[in-house]
Order: sequence, then structure tokens, then C-alpha cells
Amino acid sequence: MEDVTLQETQRARSRRVANEIRADLERQIALGQLKSGDRLLTERALAMRLGASRGVIRAALLDLEQAGKITRHVGRGSFVAGTRKPAHPIGASLVADISPAEMMEFRLLIEPGLVDLVVINASNAEIDAIVACVARGDAASTPQEFNFWDDSFHRLIAAATHNRLVIDLYEAISIARKSGAWTRLKQQTMDKSRWKVFQDQHRVIAEALKCGDRESARIAMRDHLLQARTKLLGY
Repeated sequence: MEDVTLQETQRARSRRVANEIRADLERQIALGQLKSGDRLLTERALAMRLGASRGVIRAALLDLEQAGKITRHVGRGSFVAGTRKPAHPIGASLVADISPAEMMEFRLLIEPGLVDLVVINASNAEIDAIVACVARGDAASTPQEFNFWDDSFHRLIAAATHNRLVIDLYEAISIARKSGAWTRLKQQTMDKSRWKVFQDQHRVIAEALKCGDRESARIAMRDHLLQARTKLLGY
């Protein structure tokens, strides 16, 4: 009985470590530290660098491959994918023609609740990446740069849940936010003073997550999305 329990504990630990490694690689891809076409280190090199077994590394890479984040070629290695292929294609089709109003309604329902999963599942490195993303957004000087770091902030939160359905859904949301309707809305309503307001809100969310304060993070996220909806849509 003890041997069975020990095996289950080891499997759970291996799965947790694999999830953390996958999430860290996803973070590097989201922030552009790993770019399309970049070759990843070999399984052996990743295992040595990260202090994990090759089996754990292989599981993390398999998750990334199934999510469309990387491609793997026998004899050549693993590479960052050029165009993401959602693991659940229907997610992208559902948001293809969705209106900004519908999108904000959905985000208000879903995103405040994600903070619970982040507090439970995120590694210290993932929380640090969310905090660092806010700093990078502070340095943005063009609408394109701010939009990139704004999108990255919310994608990093989704990735830190370690829930693949959440991650895939937010990838679809990210695609929708780059549509013509969203771009026109942002061009009409966003300016540097509004960027600062949004950045300050991101900072409050990030600091609450860093402190493990679920309630404050949840409230801050909801307030942020409500203000974004008001600014973009007028209500």
C-alpha cells in the first residue's frame, strides 16, 4: 500500500513539474523570448538545465506540441511553431465574428475567476513573469507596443492557470482582440493617459497575485475589465 502511495506521489510531482516547465516555455514564447522557428534545447540539455528527468521534459514538450506551440521532428529537434494551431479549433471559430460587446461580457464572466487557479497553480517564475510584463508595458511608447504587452499580460495569467482549456480559449480571445473591430475601437478610444490607467490596474492585479491575495486580485481584475468596457464601449 505504501509503495502504491509513493508511486502516486511521484507521478503527481512529475506531472506538476512538467506543467511548470510547459508554462515557463509558453511564457517565453508569449513574451517573444522564444520566437517562431527557434530551436529548443534538446531533451537532455533541458533536463540538465532544469534539474528534471528526461521523462518529465518529454511530457512537457508533448503538451506544447499538442497545443500547437511547438513542432517536433525526429533527428532535428523541437521548434517554436510559426502559427499557433489551437488544440480545440472550435474555440477560434466561435470568436471569429463575435462583437466587442459579447467579448467583454464573456471576459467579465471568466477572467476574474482565473485568479483562483493562478494562486493555486502558478510557479514563482510565472508570477514574476506577470509582474515583469507590467514593467515592460510601462516602457511602451507606441499603441502597437502597449497592445502587445496588454495582450501578453492577460495571456500570461491564462497560462499560469495550467488549465489547457483556459489557455486555448484565451488564445482564441487574443486572436479576436486583434480583429479589425477591436483595432478600430482602440484607435478611437485609447491614448497615453488611458494606457497609464490600465497599467496601474495591471500592477494592482499582479501585486495581489504575487501576495497570493485571491480576493483582491479578483476584485481588481473585475474593476479593470469594467473600466475597459466603459472606455471602449461607453457603458
